[in-house]
Amino acid sequence: MKTPRSWSRRLLAGGAATALTVAGLVASGGASQADPIAANTSTAIGVKPIMGFNNWARFTCAAQQRLDGTSSGYSFQQFMQDQAKAMSDTGLVAAGYTNLTVDDCWMQRTSAGYLHGSATWGGSSQPGFDWELTDYGNYLHGLGMQMGLYTTSGVNTCQGVPGGILGHEQVDANSLAYWGADSIKVDNCGTTFDNRQQVLTTFANALKTATANTSRKILLNESAPAGASPNSSQKYDAMNYVRGLGQMWRVSPDITLWHNPQVSAWNAPLASQAYEGGILQNYTDSVALARYNSPGNSNDADMLLIGDNNQLTLAEQRSQFALWSAMGSPLMISTDVRKMAADPTTYAAQLAILKNSDIIAVDQDSLGAGGYLARREDSANNDTGVDVVVKPLAGGKRAVTVVNKGAATVNYTLDLGLVGFGNLTCSRTARNLWTHTNQSVTGSIALSLGSHDNAMYTIDPGSCGGATPTGVIQAVQSGFQANALCLDAYTGAAVGNKVALWDCHGGTNQQWRRLSTGQIQSVQNAANCVSADGTGMKMAVCNTGDASQIWTYKRSGQLAVGTKCMDVFGGAVGDKNSTIALYTCGTNQPNQTWSAPFDAPPGA
Repeated sequence: MKTPRSWSRRLLAGGAATALTVAGLVASGGASQADPIAANTSTAIGVKPIMGFNNWARFTCAAQQRLDGTSSGYSFQQFMQDQAKAMSDTGLVAAGYTNLTVDDCWMQRTSAGYLHGSATWGGSSQPGFDWELTDYGNYLHGLGMQMGLYTTSGVNTCQGVPGGILGHEQVDANSLAYWGADSIKVDNCGTTFDNRQQVLTTFANALKTATANTSRKILLNESAPAGASPNSSQKYDAMNYVRGLGQMWRVSPDITLWHNPQVSAWNAPLASQAYEGGILQNYTDSVALARYNSPGNSNDADMLLIGDNNQLTLAEQRSQFALWSAMGSPLMISTDVRKMAADPTTYAAQLAILKNSDIIAVDQDSLGAGGYLARREDSANNDTGVDVVVKPLAGGKRAVTVVNKGAATVNYTLDLGLVGFGNLTCSRTARNLWTHTNQSVTGSIALSLGSHDNAMYTIDPGSCGGATPTGVIQAVQSGFQANALCLDAYTGAAVGNKVALWDCHGGTNQQWRRLSTGQIQSVQNAANCVSADGTGMKMAVCNTGDASQIWTYKRSGQLAVGTKCMDVFGGAVGDKNSTIALYTCGTNQPNQTWSAPFDAPPGA
C-alpha cells in the first residue's frame, strides 16, 4: 500500500480589482491600493476565490471505475472529463464552479526533462492521461471550465512521481501554457523552508514569461504556508512572500480523506500518523489568518467534503459551506459529482448547499475580506460552544455566521452589538442566507441551532449607521489546530485592571471594538480602552490624546504603537501566565502576531 501523499508532505514540510488597505492609517477603514497583480502574470486573475473541483480528498490516486462498475479502457482522464460533464449537467458550472483540478499522479517526465501525461494512473493498470493535454484542456474549455493541474516544488511529487518543477521551472511553465492550462497547484514535497521561496519565485517568473504573448494566464496556487506551524516565524514569512507570487495558498493541513477510518471529518484532530484534520480544525487554522485575504489573494482552507460518502451529516456539510464562504476560501468540491448528475433527487440537498447563490455571493464579495472571529464561547474544547464569524462586505454590509460546534441543539441570541453595530433601536434588514428571506431586526436575532449546524445572515446597516470592527483579539495558536488564547481584561474592564491572555469563553471582557481613532475599546465598559506601557497592558480611560492607546493593525498581524508592538513577553503564546507588553517591533514574530477584527483587508 502506498504511503498517503499527505503523510509524505508532513515529513517533508518541516525540512482588475482594488484591494482596500489601512496602510499607514490607524483607522480600521482606509484608502485603496491596487494589489491584484502577482509575479506570475501582469494581468489580474483570481481576483475572487476560485470555485471548482479537485479529485484528491475523495479519490486520491486510486484507480476508478465507471458508475456502472466497469473499468476496461476507462482512463483517469475520462474519469475527470466525466466529473466535468457532471458539473455542467448539475448546474454547478453555471453556479460558478468552473475550475477542474487533477491532483497528484497525472504526469511523468521524459529523460530529456519534458513533462507529459502519464500512460498509467497512480501505479495501477488504469490508463492515465494523454501524452500532451491540449485536447483535454479543449474539452474542459468547451464546457466553460478551466483546466487545473498539480505539481510540487521539488523533484518528485508527494506520491513519488518524477514530475516536480525543481530544475524544470521554465520548461514546465512553457508546457502548461502550450496546453492551455488555467491554474497550477504547487505542493511542498521535495523542498524545505530554506529553498522553497526561491523555487516558487523562479516558477512564478517562468509562468509570466510563458504566457507573455497569450491571453490565457495561469493562476498560481501555492501550498507553501500549509507546512509551517502557526507558532513559527516560517508561517508568516511564507504568508508574506506567497502573496507577491500568486493568487491563492493553502494555510493548513489537508482536510481529512473521506475513507480514513481513524478520524472524523467534522472534528478530527491532527493525528500523529497523518497530516490531516477535520472541518473544525481547518477552520480554526484558517480563520486566524483572515487579514491576508484581499482581491487576488485567497487563503485556502482546503476542499469541500459536500456530496457522497464523506462522513459528514447534512448539517455539517451546511456548516462547512457557510464557514468556508465566510472566510473567503476557494470553494473546491471533492466528491463524486457523477453520482449527483445521475441521481439529482437523492442529492438534491447537497446540490442546494453548493448552489446557494446568497452564500456564494458572500464568498465572492468584491471587498475580498476574510471572515474573522467575533465570538468564541469555548476554546478549551473545539467540539462545544458557539462561534461567530463576521465577514466585512462591500457597501458596509456584514455577513455573520453562527455555528454550533456542539452535539446538542442550542438556543442562541445573536447580539448585533457584539458583531459591531450600534444604534440598536434602529431597524436593519437581515437576510437569512439559508431561507433566502429578509427580516427587520433591531438589537438581536433569536436562533435555534441544531447539532453542528449554523445560521448565516447578511446585515445591511441601511440608514442606522455602519459597523465598527468588533470581536475577539487572539494570539497565535500554539500549534496546528490548537485553539488560541484571547486578549482578556482580567476580572473586568475597570481602569487599572490587567490585560493578558486567557482561554476564550465568550465573555464581554474578551470583546473589543477597534475604533476609527485606533483605540481598542472594551465592549464590557465602553469608557475604557487598552493602554500600553513598559510593564504591560492595562485598562485606562479612553483618551485620543494618549499615544499609548492608538494602535495600527497591520496585515502581518502586528498591533503597533509607533515602532513598538503588542508583545507576548516573558512566556509563550499558549501560556496564560505570559505578560502582554509593548516591545520593539520585529519581523514576522509569532509573539507579536494577533488576529483582530477589521473593516477592510489590512495593509502592509
